[in-house]
Amino acid sequence: MSSRRVLMRQVGLEQRSFWRNPEAAFFAFFLPIGLLLIFGTISGDDKVPGRPELDGLTLFVPGILAFGIIVAAYGNLAATVAIRRGEGVLKRVRGTPLSPTLYLAGQLCSVLITSLLIALTTIVLGRLVFGVAPKADAVPMLVAVLALGITCFAALGLAISGAIRNPEAAGAITNGTYLPLALVSGTFSGALHLPPWLDVIVSAFPIKALTDSLKALYDPISSGPSVANVLVLVSWTIIGIVLARRYFRWDPT
Repeated sequence: MSSRRVLMRQVGLEQRSFWRNPEAAFFAFFLPIGLLLIFGTISGDDKVPGRPELDGLTLFVPGILAFGIIVAAYGNLAATVAIRRGEGVLKRVRGTPLSPTLYLAGQLCSVLITSLLIALTTIVLGRLVFGVAPKADAVPMLVAVLALGITCFAALGLAISGAIRNPEAAGAITNGTYLPLALVSGTFSGALHLPPWLDVIVSAFPIKALTDSLKALYDPISSGPSVANVLVLVSWTIIGIVLARRYFRWDPT
């Protein structure tokens, strides 16, 4: 059987495993969508401070879009890898005819599919339910930013999975490493203003870089993502890849 066919079968297996796991499907897919619908409805009439012509939803929808990508590509991937390592699944894979590289590629491709599905659902619901959509001329850049964001957080997810020694703590560790930053990165608010010193610190992390880049593609007066935010995402992608290659483990400790 060709490597391509094996990979496709592995991706299908990973997708079925994901959707048949109620907890994983809820937190990675339905939670961001639920937050979009609930808080979008509640804050539908809010305006962005200092910009009375701009509805708060215009910046809220891309924030939830960023959150969905982070949950799927980082949180869910890291927890899944850590749990499977702890259960000995990754170790047993190395004793089968299936190439470990193809196995891991299947997981990453499945994460890509899930992340894109979340992104598409968020964008469509934002347009249909709230009348909020990215600028028409920004669609190619939106695809590029989503691709970079998914790659960045998937690399970081693999990297952090190596630091999770106890699979029972996988959810706590992954949630604890992105939720606090998401709260101060404007992911759930289009009107968040931080003290200058805190904004400088938070801006060095990829969550705010992805959130601000997506908001720029929805903001009608923005010229697009800043070079600084793109460089932050690229830098963390490289860091994630380096750390994943160094610390990713197949065997449980």
